[in-house]
Amino acid sequence: MRPMLWIVFAGVIAVGGCKGKDQAAERAQAGQQGMGGMKMDSMAMSGDHMGMGASDMMPMMRAHMDSMTAMSPAQMSGMMAAHDRMMSQMMDRMGADMRRMNMSADAKWSSLMDSVKADLADLPELQGKDLSARMTAHADRVRRLLAMHEGMMKAM
Repeated sequence: MRPMLWIVFAGVIAVGGCKGKDQAAERAQAGQQGMGGMKMDSMAMSGDHMGMGASDMMPMMRAHMDSMTAMSPAQMSGMMAAHDRMMSQMMDRMGADMRRMNMSADAKWSSLMDSVKADLADLPELQGKDLSARMTAHADRVRRLLAMHEGMMKAM
C-alpha cells in the first residue's frame, strides 16, 4: 500500500503545481502533512525501503523540487525540515542502489553529492533572496543528481 501512497502524493504535488504560485502555501502544507493527514516521517520507508530504490522516488522528488522553487522564501523556510528528510531518504536509497549493483562512485558523482550535502547544510540559515537563489541552484543540482543516478541504473 505504501508505494501507492507515494504515487498519489507525487500526483497531488504535480496537480498542485498547475494551480499557480498563489497556492504554494497550500502545497507546502500538503507536503508537510503527507497523505491522509500522516506526517512525512510516518510514511518513511523502513530500513529495507520496502524494496523501493531511488528510481521509485524520482518523480516525487522532481515534483517536490518544482514546488520548492515556486515558493516564497518564508514558505521554503517552513518546508526545510521536510525537504531535508526527503533528500536524506533519496540519497540513502541512491547509495543502497549503488551498493546493490556493486557500483562505486566516480569523481563527478562524489562532487555533485558533496555539493547537494553542502546545500542542505547551508539552506536552513539563509533567508529572502539568498534563500531563493540558493534553492534554485540546489534544485538544479538535485535534478542533475537524479538524472545521473537514472543513467547509471539504466547502464547496469
